[in-house]
Amino acid sequence: MSGSTDTKALKIAEEIERAHHQGEKFTRLTGELAPLNLEEAYSAQQALQRLRADGPRGLVGGRKIALASKVQQELCGIDHPIAGAIYQNEIYSTPASLQFSNYHGLGIEYEIALTLDQDTVMGKHYSQEEVTALVRNIYPAFEMIIDRGADYASIDVLTMIADNAWCAGIVLGPDILPMLNSGGVTQINDLQTTLRWNSETETASTSATDPLGTLTWVVNHLSAVGEQLLAGQPVITGSVMKTRYPAQGDSVTFSIDGYAEVALSLV
Repeated sequence: MSGSTDTKALKIAEEIERAHHQGEKFTRLTGELAPLNLEEAYSAQQALQRLRADGPRGLVGGRKIALASKVQQELCGIDHPIAGAIYQNEIYSTPASLQFSNYHGLGIEYEIALTLDQDTVMGKHYSQEEVTALVRNIYPAFEMIIDRGADYASIDVLTMIADNAWCAGIVLGPDILPMLNSGGVTQINDLQTTLRWNSETETASTSATDPLGTLTWVVNHLSAVGEQLLAGQPVITGSVMKTRYPAQGDSVTFSIDGYAEVALSLV
């Protein structure tokens, strides 16, 4: 990274952090702060992660994918997903109780999270079979996103990348890998899930998000940008149902049917 690129990345990161602290609505970065391409956007994201490392959110503790579906990508004018980080101090275990007032534009998503049993190698391109063989844990999970009231009809993807793909933490349920039968890890691409939101119920299959394909994409993305996925770091693989926006007092559970559930309440 050149000195000028590094300086621009830091300026973008500082502006995003300022906007978060001020509770400002998500808007496209403009002028000299506008990322010109994916490289600049991810450089700004990495600068934001470094900026936050000594703060309450902490170091990078996991990874996420966003815009995983073709429908989402078409709405945003791209043909690929985007990636972000999960901060160490925002990884919670079920049952979690979170302070609703701490979030600005909070959304909840319902995901499969996976970890690997060894660090990936920077610069290496992995096949899905290689990544699948490394899976250590499989969890039902919630992701909290902070969209800051974004207008979804006009989202700028490069700004969203720079803003760490909106990740505000995750809640992990129990590891289900030991519970799976002889099909093992490969079963996670075709499991049934159930969301219970207060008294409402919704179901969906994990097949729509292709967790193993998504995990492989994240691993190879990190490798391409000079980073790696560390052993034990969770990767969330895309929401199996539409994002919902909670109110204070809501209680939510998400289960991988027949195996385990994750629970969250907003107080």
